[in-house]
Amino acid sequence: MTDADVKPSLKTRLDHVATALKRPTTWTLLGLGFSCALPVLLMGGTLNFWLRSHGISLTVIGFVGWVSIIYGLKFLWAPWMDKARIPFLYDWLGQRRSYMLLSQLGVAAGLVLMAVIGPQHLWVFIAAMLFLAFAAASQEIAVDAWRVEQTQNEADQALNPAFWAYGWRAGILITDSLILVLSKRVGWPISYAAIACLLVVGIAATLFAHRTEAELQVKTQVRNFRELVVDPFVSFFKEHKGTAGLILLTLALYRLPDYLTNMAGTMYADTGIDPDAIAAMRAGVGLWASLLGIAAGGACLLVLGLQRAFILGAVIGPVSNICFSWMAVAHGNLGVFAFTLVADNFSNGIAETAWVAFMTRMTGRDHTLTHYALMYSVAALTGKILKGFTGMAVDVLTPTLGLFNAYSAFFLSTAAFAIPTVILCLVLRQKGAFATR
Repeated sequence: MTDADVKPSLKTRLDHVATALKRPTTWTLLGLGFSCALPVLLMGGTLNFWLRSHGISLTVIGFVGWVSIIYGLKFLWAPWMDKARIPFLYDWLGQRRSYMLLSQLGVAAGLVLMAVIGPQHLWVFIAAMLFLAFAAASQEIAVDAWRVEQTQNEADQALNPAFWAYGWRAGILITDSLILVLSKRVGWPISYAAIACLLVVGIAATLFAHRTEAELQVKTQVRNFRELVVDPFVSFFKEHKGTAGLILLTLALYRLPDYLTNMAGTMYADTGIDPDAIAAMRAGVGLWASLLGIAAGGACLLVLGLQRAFILGAVIGPVSNICFSWMAVAHGNLGVFAFTLVADNFSNGIAETAWVAFMTRMTGRDHTLTHYALMYSVAALTGKILKGFTGMAVDVLTPTLGLFNAYSAFFLSTAAFAIPTVILCLVLRQKGAFATR
């Protein structure tokens, strides 16, 4: 265990927790996490229900999921968001919040466009999705930078990802569960438009947030292209020296099993589980398991330290993939469905909290937004690309195995990515990458 995991003492960390809980900015992360979560499944798992209801094949649905690759390309425009000012908004809101507000308005507009167009006009619908994905990714870039810059100690390192994740899970609950109930009664277009209205929560959180000290010290006027684009990326590799490539490779695999569960929504539809039952399960046992998982993730960071918590997340995260494999051959058994939801939400609550905390630790303060966007992009890009082939994989296996056995074999194979991920985590520990920076 590194020095970073034994100092400061647990008592000191708990004192910091008490102090952090009194700060309004800690609670602001609930609203920001909620806002960031709203568009994600509306371009992924939940969208698959809508597409499947129009008779679109699994292969096409998988390829439509490639729209979310934009999340993996954040690093391309992150340097501009880090330094370039938005006229009028900068003086009012500052660097981070001006981009947060602009992107939130873009997310709302993108959802409304999807609602108006509908998948019956698939290519135009995909164009609206591309706009939404760009706005949603930009929102995450700005929010991540704001969160990282107000992370000051070990308690913040545990609490900030946890509060952000609680807000995120609240948003996921709506777009993963409650929207199924709503869509069954009023249709998908009105449901998407209703979600767009909920962006008001994120906008309110943005207006309530304050400028961080780190943001006030960052120079936003740059002289040339090298200073704007090249230097932030060069600084990441200089800061981490021999471990930079290893850090990026580990992140590329860490959440890959979770990204490859995007076929779960179509599996639910194919097993014939009623949307009301799915929503009730997700809002019941799924929600509580998620809340407990996030709390457990924050506790692991405080008690075990970042290093052990990060390795634990790599081990426990793919448990959900194994459970999805079991559910595929259980043919709609609600007991198995409930167990799967518990395992999925609890394990990913721990893994996601540790993942966010790790990237926060690895982010330099001189180029906060660009460093974090680079790591997130590497982490997301692999999964976003590969998940486009998930529908095709199930379709290819179906003639030989049958539809549900094909689903089962697919989900089981995705869990195997945990093996190289754990090995890479152990190598990072050996090289001292978790040391306090």
